[in-house]
Amino acid sequence: MRWKTIGQSVVGTSHTATGRGCDDAVQYKVVLGDDDQEVLLCCVSDGAGSAKFAAMAAEFATAKMVESLANYALAGAPIGEAEVYAMLEDIYDGLSVISKIEEIPIDEYSCTLLGAAVMPTRAVFFQIGDGAIVRSDGAGRYLPVWWPENGEYQNTTTFIIDDPNMGQLKVLCIDECIDEVAIFSDGLQMLALQWESHTVHQPFFTDLFAVLRRADTVGKETILNQKLAAFLDSQGVNSRTDDDKTLILATRLGSPGANG
Repeated sequence: MRWKTIGQSVVGTSHTATGRGCDDAVQYKVVLGDDDQEVLLCCVSDGAGSAKFAAMAAEFATAKMVESLANYALAGAPIGEAEVYAMLEDIYDGLSVISKIEEIPIDEYSCTLLGAAVMPTRAVFFQIGDGAIVRSDGAGRYLPVWWPENGEYQNTTTFIIDDPNMGQLKVLCIDECIDEVAIFSDGLQMLALQWESHTVHQPFFTDLFAVLRRADTVGKETILNQKLAAFLDSQGVNSRTDDDKTLILATRLGSPGANG
């Protein structure tokens, strides 16, 4: 069954109030790997609010990571921990080169990065900084791959440019079939996660994935993607968070009566 994927980044109300644009970025792609099987590739990045070129860094990091993952998948090459480390080091090097050419401190290109490469029977997750990745457990519930590293009221995290050796990078390889994945920036943490129990807010994802499963054409996915942007910029969401908000949802499940 094919992957159905939507993803949006929406500027936060606090950024709008100060005239600052959206510092989040999102990239996703589905490519054909071994035996013409679909491989889902998706990344989210949150540029640091204190960094002048945060938005540019986030766009660079997500685009470069998805491109690198796609090159491996299309070549039928394995993707594991060592490969992910090498990809992140290349991103660091790229941001470092830009900072030197522009004669701008590299701290001005601070951004997080989190994402996944999901194959038919294997998944690779990676993360530097806050935000979270949620996966289905095969039994109708959703689990966090890692708990966000910052606290509920803490505004500090780590960034790609903090360490050229990627000392803060987390990588997890799972040899199982994972049918649904969500990735989001820290602007949605308070809506999507339950901090007291360190668990996922199940209704948040159950409702969203139920709608996405019914998208049995690319056209319907496009409409849902537009609706996702409207949802992220709705009064209900903005009343809970004033930060930029990014969310990717991907499923290869259908629903009764759908041919997705």
